Amino acid sequence: AAPFFQKTRNAMNIVLYGFPEAATRRIARHYALQTIDAPEEFGSRDTGLLLHARRISSNEQLLAFYNALLHHEERIDAVIVCGVEGCNMERMLQYGSAQSKFYSLSGTLDEEELFDQVQLILDARFAEGNRINL
Repeated sequence: AAPFFQKTRNAMNIVLYGFPEAATRRIARHYALQTIDAPEEFGSRDTGLLLHARRISSNEQLLAFYNALLHHEERIDAVIVCGVEGCNMERMLQYGSAQSKFYSLSGTLDEEELFDQVQLILDARFAEGNRINL
């Protein structure tokens, strides 16, 4: 199946946290997003990007990640966290994102439900970015 949407000039950039690796790969394939390892890469490419944020253990790394997200805030279209309610990383991602771009999903969703919820969020973000009325 073809991706729902392929952006050209204004590529969609997504941050996922707390997602299983298989779900992250499925989302990246579905939306034709390239996966990246660090928020700094948001500024280096014009294609759609997906950052699968990993767990961060030290406060120094957490602060550096937070600062990088803030630096690229305008280029990030959605930050979606899954199953990490109340953890430091969730709070940091929430504070480092515009309120309209932050989404938190329950960790009790199975893989298909998780994909369906992310698809609803991202399809709405893609439509909003292209001024399409659903």
